[in-house]
Amino acid sequence: MTPKQVHLVFFDSHEREQLLPLTYLRSTADLMVGMRTIKEKWLDVFDQGHTILTPDYLQGMYPKSDLEADSLCLYINGACLPDDQLIAKIRALNTGEGLNNGDQLLAVKAPMKQGVGLDDVFKLFDESQLQETTATLINYPEDILNHCRPEFLKDYASKTNDRISMALDPSSKHRGNDLFIGSNTKIYDAIINTEEGPVYIDDDVEVMENAVIKGPVYIGRGTKIHVGAKVYADTMLGEHCRIGGEIKRTTIFGYSNKAHDGYLGDSVLAKWCNLGADTNNSNLKNTYGLISLWDASANAFRTTDRQFLGMIAADHTMAAINTSFNTGTVTGIFANILDRSPDRFVPSFSWGKVATYKVDKAISVAETVLSRRSLTMSEAYKSVIRYLSAL
Repeated sequence: MTPKQVHLVFFDSHEREQLLPLTYLRSTADLMVGMRTIKEKWLDVFDQGHTILTPDYLQGMYPKSDLEADSLCLYINGACLPDDQLIAKIRALNTGEGLNNGDQLLAVKAPMKQGVGLDDVFKLFDESQLQETTATLINYPEDILNHCRPEFLKDYASKTNDRISMALDPSSKHRGNDLFIGSNTKIYDAIINTEEGPVYIDDDVEVMENAVIKGPVYIGRGTKIHVGAKVYADTMLGEHCRIGGEIKRTTIFGYSNKAHDGYLGDSVLAKWCNLGADTNNSNLKNTYGLISLWDASANAFRTTDRQFLGMIAADHTMAAINTSFNTGTVTGIFANILDRSPDRFVPSFSWGKVATYKVDKAISVAETVLSRRSLTMSEAYKSVIRYLSAL
């Protein structure tokens, strides 16, 4: 049976706990690394149907498979990034065989069983049928930044293959090569420099006057770059963001606003975040040492491998004007930050430092925020929020 006839099943493994708070509201396969999510990268290789297996509380947000019993499936660790060597080994798998990297299960080829859940994935194989190999996994939030550039370059090559870019408006200036512009864009009086890496500007993007973009940079569909904004290398902006001020080496999953002056660097923002005017973050310690980060799986701070690291902001983080984030700050989901100097770990559903964001109010506000992008919150999403608020 050829790979195109095999149904993909992305499963969450133990990496998921280490990736909190970014994985509270999504599977690991839905993390954005470079231009695309991990899931999208794999679907570009195996162009076929797929299923997500994730913890029970989150499973309702992902459609269940309607496959017939014993349909052949390829189970892939949702934290694992594809590469040519790994893809070749997966294609060569026989039914019942799998791949592992130490104690990390990477992939298994096995029949679909009715009612299979996340825990059942680890019972689909005999350990003697596992082959040891190397792979790149997103184990911690900062790995999104560590692997940003190589993943972007692969995504850029894939997304621009055999496609023709729209012309840059003559009012703007471009220096270098490897600039791709999607359809229905508005780019006036901007400067784009691709001498050190490509710039991909997706459909329906607006880049306003006097903005400067220095690649490698990705600007997602429907995103607006505001007047005079400075977008530096290794910045990945998902769809429908609003970006102003200065931003550098940062990944934003989409639908988030850093619309005003202020600095954001070496950071990861999930969806539906809003940083108030003149919000800034530090990304370098005064000692120039390695930066520690709150690790929910260990319930403690963990030293990373990064000298530059700003903030990790989970979905629906809101920060007041003039907020100053310290180096290596982590904010949970629905963190409503009212203090100008918040702690380096802000728990989910915080209302400032002294109260809890009531879940009904949080959902009501989020519904309003989504409606501004012409989206409606699903009942499954509301159920997940209520579940998490009760933890």
